[in-house]
Amino acid sequence: MLKQERQFEEQWLKKVTAEIWAQLHEAGVSSALYRRRAHEVRRLIWEDLQISSASRDIYDELAQHLIQLGEERGIAARKYYRLRKLLTMKDSPYFGRFDFQAEGSPAPEMFYIGLGSFVDSHTGHPLVYDWRAPISSLYYDYGLGYARYEAPGGEIRGTVTKKRQYKIENGKLAYMIDTDITIADELLQRALSAHADESLRSIVTTIQREQNQAIRYEEKPILVVTGPAGSGKTSVAMHRIAYLLYRHRQETTANDVIIFSPSNVFSEYIANVLPELGEENVLQTTFQAFAEATLGGAYQCESLMDFQEQLATASAQEAADLAARLVQKSSREFLQRLEQAVKQCPEVAIKPRDVFLVDKLIMSEHQLKQQIVQEYSYLPLAGRLAKVRRRLVTLMRPVRKAEIQRRYTAIREEALFHGEGHWEWARKAIAPVRQAYKNTLSQMDRWLRIDPLEVYLNMLSPQEQVHTAAALKAGTIPFEDAAPILFLKGKLEGFPAQKRIRQVVIDEGQDYSALQLRIIYELFPKARFTILGDENQVLNPGFRENNGLALAPQVFPEEAVGEIHLTKAYRSTQEIANFCLALLPDAERKGFVPMVRRGAKPVVIGVKPARLKEAVSQYLQEVSGRACASIAVICRSARQAEEAHGELQPFSPSLITDEYSPYRGGLVVIPYYLAKGLEFDAVVVWDAGALSYGEAHHRYQLYVACSRALHELAVFYTGEPSPFLAKLPANLYDRR
Repeated sequence: MLKQERQFEEQWLKKVTAEIWAQLHEAGVSSALYRRRAHEVRRLIWEDLQISSASRDIYDELAQHLIQLGEERGIAARKYYRLRKLLTMKDSPYFGRFDFQAEGSPAPEMFYIGLGSFVDSHTGHPLVYDWRAPISSLYYDYGLGYARYEAPGGEIRGTVTKKRQYKIENGKLAYMIDTDITIADELLQRALSAHADESLRSIVTTIQREQNQAIRYEEKPILVVTGPAGSGKTSVAMHRIAYLLYRHRQETTANDVIIFSPSNVFSEYIANVLPELGEENVLQTTFQAFAEATLGGAYQCESLMDFQEQLATASAQEAADLAARLVQKSSREFLQRLEQAVKQCPEVAIKPRDVFLVDKLIMSEHQLKQQIVQEYSYLPLAGRLAKVRRRLVTLMRPVRKAEIQRRYTAIREEALFHGEGHWEWARKAIAPVRQAYKNTLSQMDRWLRIDPLEVYLNMLSPQEQVHTAAALKAGTIPFEDAAPILFLKGKLEGFPAQKRIRQVVIDEGQDYSALQLRIIYELFPKARFTILGDENQVLNPGFRENNGLALAPQVFPEEAVGEIHLTKAYRSTQEIANFCLALLPDAERKGFVPMVRRGAKPVVIGVKPARLKEAVSQYLQEVSGRACASIAVICRSARQAEEAHGELQPFSPSLITDEYSPYRGGLVVIPYYLAKGLEFDAVVVWDAGALSYGEAHHRYQLYVACSRALHELAVFYTGEPSPFLAKLPANLYDRR
């Protein structure tokens, strides 16, 4: 029976592969023909441009050619994307199959699942279904037995009678696995046991039920996805984007989606996922980059990574002051102060004067104040001031004209007596009125303006101003001040709403303040949001309770927010996962289920400072011999990473100390905050002594560093160990 099944599957694969190659040939020829046709149209346009402009029909003809060229290019683009999809599928056209018998059907029907849909060109019958199709949810959500899915026409119920998974390489069936669960443990274990790559890869063949629910969730416009390190949150985010682009392909394209990443290192790390899934990459940015663009580039904004480096290298008191400023300026009380400052601006910050042109009153101070405060109150303050200015210019126009005419008439007789020409006496009439007009405009512009930075500084206490004012003078906006200034600017000038964006994804949401989320919400009023994170990976002290994940129901309309909590961790071996879990307080370990994948225990190694280089070098030699493709030496700061990099030169490691450094795999030395979101076959924590990880918030930073490891973890320390290491049960690690 098994032999017959194998033969059937090999024959089916042969049939599908042959059809793919036939369509590849047709698509390639078609694409070439359409490209050639587009070149012909361009040549015709150029020839038409040589026609004399006396031709009455040239512009009509040119317009027709341009329309034709657009159509030809559109057809060519569609052909190209089809060709690209076929090239993606030719070596492995599908990865799964299920047989489903809908209620009322006489027999089960076979459904093969792959990266994209594929149809027999002769019969129109689907040979492969896209993993994102509604019926494909049965593959991820159900084992054998009763199942249901939401089709465009309503709910379909029935029975799954077979589940089968495949490994297909170069068009050949390597193996197949029958299972009665969602994804066969064997297949998942194979995937998890593989080496880490220099970039994030798709998990489409091993998506788990809880991940699939998050990927396909559409009940509410705001989705918050939480889960422990290694639960696949970022993979879920990327596959969710691919799903939504497929699901809403009539109204949403890749240009309508934006991702807020924690750093540019991370942006580069995830850049390959969507192309692997057959979709175009979407816009990626960081909050810092977006802030700088919104502020017009006049100032450089400190990034989250800049702030983390300051925390890591500051003295205990300096770090406490930094953290205190961030917590204060991210609080609800500070938001209320900002809103109060905006409310008071028309009365306090704007001091209009009577507006005269020459000796004619254009508008009184009282009238101006009434317009700014009351009449135009429906506009942001900057909009009110612009409208008042336009109105004043309109009112001055007839006054200016009349004054010029009066002066022209008054000097005319004298000018004629002296033999002056028309233009000479006209100039004498116009010049003083023009100067008076310029003076009036200059006076208006002095008070008809609002500077968000000035408003912000004025609302701060003298003590609060010191650090901020010094940074602004140097051309930098401190990290803790960027969001408040952006908020003020948006409230005073109007948020530059990006209504085209339909989907916003925010990764590492626990590192966003409520104010940052509020700003993003205002900037993208037409978008649906997906926010992902893990409160146990909070980078900023004081953000345990005051972070974007916890406060999302307060930032967004509460009824619009849905939540999904991922419970399983797939990244690390059970031994590493248990070690990382024990670093967290007891209350924060609930709901954490590590995937059962066995490996070596983490090792904890205490050495004298003078022997740290030697001990780490020896370990790197050991782990390199175990064919680890990617190894990270994770440090407390960029400064420490530079020192470690110098010590490890015999191993030729790459160094990442800022978010623009490229990550190319192999051995890398990197601070913990830039390693966030990445994963490595082996992780070495450079010095987890009490001096580096001794404060309360360092617990979570050490957790971030350790939880990057897939297969091997070694934690080195000098002097006294971190108190969070010292409290670990001895059975969770090996000591050297």
